Amino acid sequence: MKKKGMRYGTVFFLLVATAFVTAVGTYFYVSRLVDGLGRNQQIYTKLNKVNELINNYYILTIDPVSGNDIILDGITDGYIQGLNDEYAYYLNEKNYRLASNLTDASRVGIGIRAGFEKESEEILVEFVSWGSPAEAAGIRAGDVITQIDGIPVTEIGYRTAVASLSGALDSTVTLTVRRSGQVSLLNFVIARTTFESKTVESRVVENGIGYLFINEFSSKTASELSAALNSLRGLGCNSYILDVRFNEGGDLNGMLAALDLLMPSGIMVSVREKSSEEPVSYYSDEKSLTEPFVLLQNRKTSDVAEVFTSALRDTQTAQIVGTVSRGKGVGQRDIPLSDGTAIHISTYEYITPSGERFNGIGIAPNQNVSLSEEKENNFFDLDAAEDDQLQAAIRLLTEQMGN
Repeated sequence: MKKKGMRYGTVFFLLVATAFVTAVGTYFYVSRLVDGLGRNQQIYTKLNKVNELINNYYILTIDPVSGNDIILDGITDGYIQGLNDEYAYYLNEKNYRLASNLTDASRVGIGIRAGFEKESEEILVEFVSWGSPAEAAGIRAGDVITQIDGIPVTEIGYRTAVASLSGALDSTVTLTVRRSGQVSLLNFVIARTTFESKTVESRVVENGIGYLFINEFSSKTASELSAALNSLRGLGCNSYILDVRFNEGGDLNGMLAALDLLMPSGIMVSVREKSSEEPVSYYSDEKSLTEPFVLLQNRKTSDVAEVFTSALRDTQTAQIVGTVSRGKGVGQRDIPLSDGTAIHISTYEYITPSGERFNGIGIAPNQNVSLSEEKENNFFDLDAAEDDQLQAAIRLLTEQMGN
């Protein structure tokens, strides 16, 4: 009887405990729900009050055709800016309307990687492809394209403006560019011609040391990297320096394929989305680069290029030389709205093999070596002997090889 009484007491305790936990959980759930509804109500109340004041006091006329659309655009743009996410922005109908020529195979580009200059809503030149018409004309990374054929980018709309950089073979395009350090705007007339775009360039920098510069990650990077490594082996190289300085990222899958060539089996990166309970992890196979190598990165190394360096660092596959990377540890998507507009917001984040979330922080190198501002501004014209970061990587690799 005593044992039976103890069982009833235990059951009673468990029932009470379960009810208590359920009540607490329900309380916090309802509290969050009410809190969310309260915040939403604050937004609606304030907007309604502003609308009422405009109706009662505003002396000028709101355009009956486009006025309401402009106001809605402004409200939505302000909401996105209020997220304080440097990578998020609002695309009005003009900017989101994709030009049909984006997928027209008969059109030829000029060889730049275009980015969105958020403050001015113009085109930022993130990278200029080697051997491209843009490079031949004198366009540089960091330039901001303000006009295309005399028409402001803000008037054309960002997406359409980027599409208009491409055109018929042998046609020309005139770009007006704002360049840091230049007082006046610059004009460039560029002929659209075919060229071989590569993401990997390689050469021998020291006896037995090969150098590979990866300017971005694309679906071609893995095959180009493999070919470059084989070429350097043929030239007698048995150790390597991989350089992702000024690499702004690119295609995640392309980066993972390149990374898989270098590191042994293990997690390369985990990707977390708000809608998923658990992050999705990506794994490399057992095949890896057996020769020693060192990585170079700088503050311009960004996005999936940071995933690249962090995976090799965290798995102790290679050491990083340089400075802390940019810290773009989130990815963005366009989410269309029903009225032909869209929001471009961060929807997923990268987590390194060691569990590090690096957005706004960056990936720290193993060995901190900086370049002067002058050298960084003239990076692509530097000789190997002038490149302090490259020289530090050569010394580190030489020590590892026991030479």
